[in-house]
Amino acid sequence: MTSNRQSDNPGEGSSLPMGKYLASSDKAIRDKAFNSLRLFLSSRGGDLLDDKEMIKLWKGLFFCFWHSDKPLVQQALATDLAGLTLTINSTPTSFQFLKGFWQMMVEQWTKIDHLRLDKFYMLIRRFINASFRFLIKLDWEENYMELYDLMLTGPGGPLFPDDQRIPTSLACHMSDVYLEELEKAINDSEPTPETIPILDLLYPFMTYSSQISVNSAYKRVMESILDPFLSATTNAVTSDQEPHPKRVKRESSSTFIPSPDYSAIISRANLRCIHKSIKPETLVVVATPDELRVAFLKTLFDVASLPDARDVNRKKMYAFWKAAMADGVDTTWDPDAS
Repeated sequence: MTSNRQSDNPGEGSSLPMGKYLASSDKAIRDKAFNSLRLFLSSRGGDLLDDKEMIKLWKGLFFCFWHSDKPLVQQALATDLAGLTLTINSTPTSFQFLKGFWQMMVEQWTKIDHLRLDKFYMLIRRFINASFRFLIKLDWEENYMELYDLMLTGPGGPLFPDDQRIPTSLACHMSDVYLEELEKAINDSEPTPETIPILDLLYPFMTYSSQISVNSAYKRVMESILDPFLSATTNAVTSDQEPHPKRVKRESSSTFIPSPDYSAIISRANLRCIHKSIKPETLVVVATPDELRVAFLKTLFDVASLPDARDVNRKKMYAFWKAAMADGVDTTWDPDAS
């Protein structure tokens, strides 16, 4: 049986290294500690930690990061923690490690004081990016995409809309960085992925938007993910025509800013949707921007039509869909015919 005791030697691989070594300002000590943690998690093979053990592990890692003070150490620690997702040699353990991270963020998010908030924003960025690179490594396999969706939207996940104890501010920050980190992950991966199942990746935020009872969270997801993505597809469709780039107005500002083009995403997106409640597109070849725009709006419409959608959110999503259909870009899809 694998021992779970904490080691006083950061180089021991059979036990969990103490947090003080993981947060050390000495890179050599920190590297040994992370190698020990990676070996500890990898050596278990299919013998996963139980939920209580993983929560205990992540509580230690959370407060290890909490007490890291120097900016360079914080950045290195965030990168190393997220990078474990990719270096653990057991896919189930990597998923369990990711799930433990999100469960800990949900549990501790409201307890983070404003002086430490920025470094935890950075940590979330790193883990979102690492999650995308992990899924790229797994070639976006459908069963793993289902696990990813459940990890975010299931009970205890950051996008679970039915538990009022889960802070919506966490989902709001995820929304702010989600597409940006996906774009980075695509560009930074070697080899670059040929296609991206973008509907699968957006689906958790579509369902969250349809069901969340907090209006500010609904607006944040629309402003940070769904509307910018629609704008990117629209601008890609009209790129050979007279440009009329859509601009996004933030609620907190009167300044209009151009939407990002997300060219790495748009140029590789396919139309796969693994969710059986939605009439799924099974194509895994790269779609044209027009096909992508139509499929995105179709999926959004279908999500809004699901029984779990809140009536007020459904009406707003229908209005969003209607405005998009009247946005001056010709589309051939009719929801009544699908």
